[in-house]
Amino acid sequence: MSKVRTGIFFSAADKYATQALAVATMAIMSRLLTPAETGLYLVANGLILLADQFRAFGVGVYIVQERELDRNAVRAGFTVTFAISLAIGAAVWASADLVAAFYGDPALARLLVIAALAFAVIPFGSPVIALLQRELAFGMVARINVTAAVAGFVVTVGLGLAGFGPDSYLWGFVATSATLAVMAFAVRPETWIYRPSLRRARRVLSFGITSSAVTLINVAYDMLPRLAFGKMLGFDAVGLYSRALTVCQLPDRMIGSALQPVMLPAMAAEARAQGDLKASYLHGHALMSAAQWPALVLLALLADPVVRILLGNQWGEAVPLVRIVAMANMALAPAFMTFPLLVSLGRIRDALTASLISLPPSAAITIFAANFGLTAVAASLFVTAPFQMLVALYFIRRVIGLTWGELLRASGASAAVTAATAACPVLVILLSADGLALGWGGTALALGGAALGWVAAVMLLDHPLRRELCVIADMAAGVLSRRRAARAPQA
Repeated sequence: MSKVRTGIFFSAADKYATQALAVATMAIMSRLLTPAETGLYLVANGLILLADQFRAFGVGVYIVQERELDRNAVRAGFTVTFAISLAIGAAVWASADLVAAFYGDPALARLLVIAALAFAVIPFGSPVIALLQRELAFGMVARINVTAAVAGFVVTVGLGLAGFGPDSYLWGFVATSATLAVMAFAVRPETWIYRPSLRRARRVLSFGITSSAVTLINVAYDMLPRLAFGKMLGFDAVGLYSRALTVCQLPDRMIGSALQPVMLPAMAAEARAQGDLKASYLHGHALMSAAQWPALVLLALLADPVVRILLGNQWGEAVPLVRIVAMANMALAPAFMTFPLLVSLGRIRDALTASLISLPPSAAITIFAANFGLTAVAASLFVTAPFQMLVALYFIRRVIGLTWGELLRASGASAAVTAATAACPVLVILLSADGLALGWGGTALALGGAALGWVAAVMLLDHPLRRELCVIADMAAGVLSRRRAARAPQA
């Protein structure tokens, strides 16, 4: 448990730093690019993300969860990933003009050609990151990821300020990929990893096909608004809706993404030790919901000032979308644990089945709603998000013996924490002449009251999150103390 907490601590530091850079990039670039230019980039980015998920082929997940890992398995993983990466990079390059013609914008071809360059270097960092995650060496993973994110930030913003437009994002992607590969090799310069081998390739391919199918289906669903709306509604709509989704995903990225890299290695280790995964699942849900639910409710209440701060005044049409999406996303609090739990138990086919059951109907509902505008698309999440979570819980309950009563009990204290967090912002809004469009003073008062309400509820209710926060605070204090002690002799 100590290793898991240490992993969460470093993973959180990693994700907070990289997400802070991502938010800063979004805030700066949203003021430099129009919604249409942003939408153009997001369509290109959606296509690249789909290609990149297939490129990964589940090799990193395979390395993390494999019970008996040897050098041949790692080398086979690199060989498979490298071959697929080169093939996909070449395919992206060759098809760029056709894709641009489909969307009716020649500039899209240039973006895809730039992004294709990254596929030549990405495979050199992937196996090292997976090995470090398997060993729960999240401090080193954090250093690599943050360094790569800084490189991407500098290149993206620098080129954006220089007038390169949407191209800036793609050159930033290339810089991030190259830096990650160089850093990974510098941290672990073990050349045997990169010697081609097919001795364990059959097992890697067998796992990779299923894992890639799960990931591709989920990523394709996430990219649906970018890819479909770019054709149906235009790049303006892509920019508005995608930025609204990005703002609403900030709580998940700041909280869930810090836990996500730790979940699979931790659950895989617990499964190998035949531990109690049901208790771990309920504990994880209690922690996530106590952080995510209050953040989403607060985001819905303060959508207007949040959008103005993060995106600028030209994005006012995204405000109502943010309110709707934030409330709908509350249904997905336990979602971040579904894939690692099923994979750690050797039930990756259940993860694929769950995705095949829930995501195609959800995609059909989203496309149908698009005929009635972006507000209808956002509102459709109140149907699709609970449906997806119910399907996932069906498989989860079956493999770990989870009951609805246990899940409700794990959620009760978090619901109370959410209510306490929202109390002051609701009061400020009701008493303000501006209503939901709070000024800076009202926003600051609402945020301060929300923070006090959250802390008071977590402490008074003795929520499980309280103990975890105390442990993490002690760990942080210990790290600072050791650093001071290390400097003392030099002084």
